[in-house]
Amino acid sequence: MAREHRADRAYRATAAANTLSAHEGEWMRWLFAAFLVLQAHFAASYLVSLDVRPEGEFGGLLRWAWPWADGDGGRLGTVTTSSGFPVTGFFIAVTVAAHVVLVALAMLGIWVPFAWWWILAIGGAAMSLFLMVMFFGPTKLLPIAGDLVVL
Repeated sequence: MAREHRADRAYRATAAANTLSAHEGEWMRWLFAAFLVLQAHFAASYLVSLDVRPEGEFGGLLRWAWPWADGDGGRLGTVTTSSGFPVTGFFIAVTVAAHVVLVALAMLGIWVPFAWWWILAIGGAAMSLFLMVMFFGPTKLLPIAGDLVVL
């Protein structure tokens, strides 16, 4: 009888540990999905670059959270609020944002098979890294670091 009691306690302890690790894995998925949404924001913000006046908002910190501003230039052209942005960069930014959102959905198990997450993540991070390097500047360092984390 005493042996059954010990086995029963061991089973309950193992079951509790498995439940805890399952919850930890779930939290990590949600945390990674939130990180990916931030990466999608960095890419999609290419579509709406900051004008000169908003760049100084929040003590100039908004510029770091919104890496694209009027006058940013690089190998693909110059981003301006008056005449727009280079079309090549537009297609890359939209593709990156779509890839990263699909990765976040795959991580959460919504609409996209979980097995696809790493292929989409590598593709999205590589294209985002290319876009940030083509328009390199100090405000692109945070998105570049995020891309390197994903890769």
